[in-house]
Amino acid sequence: MQRINAAADQALRRLIAPTLRDAPPRGRAPRPQPAPGPRFARRDHPSFTIEALPVEAFEGLLIVAGWMGDLIDDDPPYALEVAMAPPYQGWCRLELVPDAGASTVSLVVAGEPGAPPPDLDAVRDAWIGGLNQLDWADLGGSPPTP
Repeated sequence: MQRINAAADQALRRLIAPTLRDAPPRGRAPRPQPAPGPRFARRDHPSFTIEALPVEAFEGLLIVAGWMGDLIDDDPPYALEVAMAPPYQGWCRLELVPDAGASTVSLVVAGEPGAPPPDLDAVRDAWIGGLNQLDWADLGGSPPTP
């Protein structure tokens, strides 16, 4: 899914770029382009799906958050922010969206101030691994699927 999204983004950029180059200015200054190199944060949208409604999925994520680090903020049942412990050292925001009886989870990760973000795939795999350790019968759902 990530490769498909990346290919779609690239195709859209190729289609839109000539139009933007030829368009007259609209009275606003153009947005500055991001500097090359590591970014402050990385986003994976969507990242994985949990076969449970957001309330049960949020409960599972909240339990795993305790294993991953310290809870910073939560907005039950749709958002969760965690200061991740080693080996990930950074910040992670999880956003849940209801999806036909399941919950789609998107991740945003950022590194410590001045440091690059942790590996997004490794963070996603850690969340999924933690969720797979739960007894979902007690939470009313089933384990996540990438």
